[in-house]
Amino acid sequence: MLLCRTGIAPTLATRLTVRTLTTATTTTTTTPTTESEEPPRVLPHVDPRFQYGDVIIIHDSKGERRLIGPLRKGGFKDNNVGRLNHDSMIGKTPLSTVETQLGAKFSLHWPSLDEYSTRVKRQASIMYPKDATTAVHLLDLFPGAHVLEAGTGNGSMTMYIQRAILGPGSHLDTVDIRNNHSLQAEHNIERFWRGMYRPGITFWRSVGGLQRVIKRLTGEDQGQNRYPSTGSGSSSAQEQEAIALNKDGKPMTALELKRKELTEANEVLPPNPHPKGHQYDAISLDLPDTLTVLDDLLPLLKPDRPMCLYMVNMSQVLELVQWMRKNGAGYSVEKVLEVGWKEWSVRSAAVRSKVKGRVHVGGFGDVSPLRQSSSTPSGDAQEAATTAADHIPDDAVGWVCRPLHMPIGHTGFLVQLRRNSAPSPEESNTPIA
Repeated sequence: MLLCRTGIAPTLATRLTVRTLTTATTTTTTTPTTESEEPPRVLPHVDPRFQYGDVIIIHDSKGERRLIGPLRKGGFKDNNVGRLNHDSMIGKTPLSTVETQLGAKFSLHWPSLDEYSTRVKRQASIMYPKDATTAVHLLDLFPGAHVLEAGTGNGSMTMYIQRAILGPGSHLDTVDIRNNHSLQAEHNIERFWRGMYRPGITFWRSVGGLQRVIKRLTGEDQGQNRYPSTGSGSSSAQEQEAIALNKDGKPMTALELKRKELTEANEVLPPNPHPKGHQYDAISLDLPDTLTVLDDLLPLLKPDRPMCLYMVNMSQVLELVQWMRKNGAGYSVEKVLEVGWKEWSVRSAAVRSKVKGRVHVGGFGDVSPLRQSSSTPSGDAQEAATTAADHIPDDAVGWVCRPLHMPIGHTGFLVQLRRNSAPSPEESNTPIA
């Protein structure tokens, strides 16, 4: 099971079986809406029977896998072959079968992380499993590590990181500038395998972006919303608000100030959960512009530890390398990778020259025997039964092995940096957590 692979101690595994999920930065808990719908949560490896609130995979006879859930009392899923009632799935175990009122059968399964991250509801582009798994490798993660992620998105990369570090003392800080994206990611993570990866993650939602979170983590920002000021520091709050500047450096209008106020009301900027001088074992960045934060992130990364940047095109990679030639003395470029998976189709087929009319080869699948009428006059008509293509005679079986034409997912670039600068005197004199 996943918990065994990550080497979690039994005490932690026991703690994770509780439905109430807390983090170091929140005082609220996730509780069931009603006791009848969501009983106390037990992780699937302890009790694999499906419960209300679970998100599962249904598998039809054609091989299509679909995500369904969260399962709700009285809920249902309509398909072209009938309706699947959520209630009929409760208490069943993986590989069990349910039927629609039309007789169509579906098998039930727990989703893998790859399936879940690519099928779950999202409001941002996802990092595909091929890139996420490679990024985890480049970050050199281990159970108990502390990681900073910028660009939460829909939470797919967040879950891959958390799976790699989950263990006693681990912690993941994930930052996004978009409140709705971060909230969706948090919901997605809470619903995967009954919230297995939710403990130990702190979600930061900041309209000031990663720069403001960095200030909070380093102690420069204690929580006040600061506006640019040209005075000596004695101006009133009204005066400071009056001279607040927009992104173009011009004074904000009343409408812009109101919009800023409404936006910042949705911010989640908790007190720094780490001690002074805390540094991360790895940093993952998926941002449109990473150059503006690399200098600020340097003190937060432990010496000789990696950082992984996801970039959508080679122009961004080139800009990064050129910037580092002038400014990036604290980092070195370890790797630049383009990750590609090529899926192959390996299947049986009928060799037409050997079939000799014994089977119907017009399609594949578990279909009923076909009946073909002869071309003789109706008085002497004879019907010959043919078998499905899945039952090709052994002497007429051929094999097709070829790559599929389309690559799997969008291809980007992963850049691995490493902090190669020695600790500053200030860092050396500060205990590192």
